[in-house]
Amino acid sequence: MSPKPLTTKPLFDMHVTLKPPHNIGGNYNGHRLIYDVESGYFNGDRLTGTMKPSGGDWLIRHADGSFTLDVRACLETDDNALIYMAYKGRWVIPEAIAPQVLNPATCTEIDKNAYYQRNLIMFETAATQYQWLNNIVAISQGERTPVGISYYVAEVC
Repeated sequence: MSPKPLTTKPLFDMHVTLKPPHNIGGNYNGHRLIYDVESGYFNGDRLTGTMKPSGGDWLIRHADGSFTLDVRACLETDDNALIYMAYKGRWVIPEAIAPQVLNPATCTEIDKNAYYQRNLIMFETAATQYQWLNNIVAISQGERTPVGISYYVAEVC
């Protein structure tokens, strides 16, 4: 018996403002940058709220120009529930458009579909009304913004 095809259901849109990076520098694994969350918000039919300024992205830029994302963040819903969100992902930008995408002044000139930014997301919460988040996997597509990054987040069904 073949498994049924995977589908997705919209979860929320998230917009993150990042602080300037801590430039750890090059090492055996690539070039490490750490971006702290300054602020952010998310909104959707089932979840709406803000991001606590406690998370960040432990980003690695590899020799081929691609990135591996390693993000942890704390969400606070409008009804005051706290949700831990963690995700890993890949960001691959064609060399010809990388200078524009990575520049806050020109990043919006490039369509988000011209580069690949996808993530696998897991949640943890003790909030009774959001226990269902502990049992799902979500995915997202990211888009560079002048102040950070925005994501479309969907539950994998």
